[in-house]
Amino acid sequence: MDCPWRPADIEQREGRILRQGNQFESVKLFKYVTEGTFDAYNWGLIENKQKFIGQLMSGKNPSRSCEDVDEAALSYAEVKALASGDPRIMEKTELDGQVRKLKLLKANHESQRYALEDKLLQFYPKAVRREEELIRDMEADLKHFQDHAAPDKEHFSMTVMGTVYTEKKEAGQAILSAFERLKSLNDKIELGEYCGFPMILWVSDSEFSQKLQITLKHNLSHTIEPGADAFGNITRLDNLLEGMAQNLENHRGELENLFQQMEEAKAEIGRPFPQEEELKEKAERLNHLNMELN
Repeated sequence: MDCPWRPADIEQREGRILRQGNQFESVKLFKYVTEGTFDAYNWGLIENKQKFIGQLMSGKNPSRSCEDVDEAALSYAEVKALASGDPRIMEKTELDGQVRKLKLLKANHESQRYALEDKLLQFYPKAVRREEELIRDMEADLKHFQDHAAPDKEHFSMTVMGTVYTEKKEAGQAILSAFERLKSLNDKIELGEYCGFPMILWVSDSEFSQKLQITLKHNLSHTIEPGADAFGNITRLDNLLEGMAQNLENHRGELENLFQQMEEAKAEIGRPFPQEEELKEKAERLNHLNMELN
């Protein structure tokens, strides 16, 4: 007899009849609705709720958003529309909500467009400039490494604390010995030179820990965190230098991605509000109804 508040309540009621073990082969379900009352409104709410639930559960909804109407409540205008019996008032009430929602969507569309325009004017030019400068420095550092790198793995040379080492083990031990020269967190020791890059030994001091760092610098700074293994530290330095080529390619990809984003932003700015025609039609119909009802 009454319309429940949730679609699940209807399923529960009907589930007591439409279930396995029922001794009747067929059943009939009756729903009684009284014309001119709030029944139509209540059943309309149930319908909208079920649509919302169905969109989420089925995964077949092509739209990008679903609206939950579980918190819906009657406004004064809706009560007036239901009580008057004039269908134009109910249509006007529904159009008021639809036009308001479309205007909010349009305002959001415009806000996003303004944000993209701002990014095109400020963010993207700065980001592109920053990437281009970084790529130029990385190209210079990579060329510097290639010009000073050993011709093969058999040839090794590293200067540590003024001494030239041609054996990795000895150079690694010399680096470990240099750790003891650090007397405070503010000390920075000129550790030596490797593949044309000056090496600085220092300590990074963060809120949570202090860590030893070795930085190789040409145009840019390239840093590793050394460990307690002599060979391992040499390997980390080699990996750092040999990884510059891949790092350079990654930043070239980032620059290309920025240019692509700029083109997409320009195209997005030129797109009109997709529901402009719907907003125009409903706003005109609403104005027509307002004139009639006034």
